[in-house]
Amino acid sequence: MKVLYYIFSVVVACLCAVSCSVMGSEMVWDINPIVLHVYVSDSDGNNLLSEESSGSGHLDIDKIYAVFDGQDYQLSTDVDEGNEPQTKAYMPQFQGLQLRTDFYGNKYLSFGELDGQEELKNVDLIIYWGDGTSDTITIFNHFKWKLSGEPSITRRYYVNGKQTESDIATFRFVK
Repeated sequence: MKVLYYIFSVVVACLCAVSCSVMGSEMVWDINPIVLHVYVSDSDGNNLLSEESSGSGHLDIDKIYAVFDGQDYQLSTDVDEGNEPQTKAYMPQFQGLQLRTDFYGNKYLSFGELDGQEELKNVDLIIYWGDGTSDTITIFNHFKWKLSGEPSITRRYYVNGKQTESDIATFRFVK
């Protein structure tokens, strides 16, 4: 009986050792954070966040704010990009609502970074434009680990109640 127990214990130990390396537990996963990029323009395509807008005018950026998960976020315009601490593993850093400039010189709003592993079940980000209007972006993020050791992420976005065609977090509004 002791011999059978000993053999069984050795077999179980070997299976555990082999299964860990087969299942990919040695892999380190950096999960992408959730960062929303929001562009807003007039019907002629003029960027309403830029003071140089040649169209019907621009939005008063001092009046723009957002509400996320019951908390207000004022628009920050003094963005210091590129000074984040460098670590081996990526850690999301929440910056709130910021006015940024893309590679092409276009102004846009950025909201995040939200932890990509956080469970978000249809949480609303409401952007108040300062002109009496608002738009709602709803975030759905479901994260779990598969038995294989790989992450499984389901992300969906809704704009004013309608699901977007893509899971890319870039949104364009026309005012």
